[in-house]
Amino acid sequence: MPSSRPTKPPCLHLIPGTVRVLFLVCLDHAASVMTVPPPRFLEGLRAATDLLGFHGLQREEDRLDELLPWAGAV
Repeated sequence: MPSSRPTKPPCLHLIPGTVRVLFLVCLDHAASVMTVPPPRFLEGLRAATDLLGFHGLQREEDRLDELLPWAGAV
């Protein structure tokens, strides 16, 4: 069953700093933040772009109560 929620395209936001660089990775309805010191900026960028390669759910699983309607009566 397709999700009724619209999916957002993946995005990456960079927040530079002198002590830490923040990488905010947004995928569908979830977000992750990675931090690295400025000298390791390229490593952080590589990891953040690798995260962007993941996509949301490939397929949604049926809820357990829909699969086993009798399970609650046991």
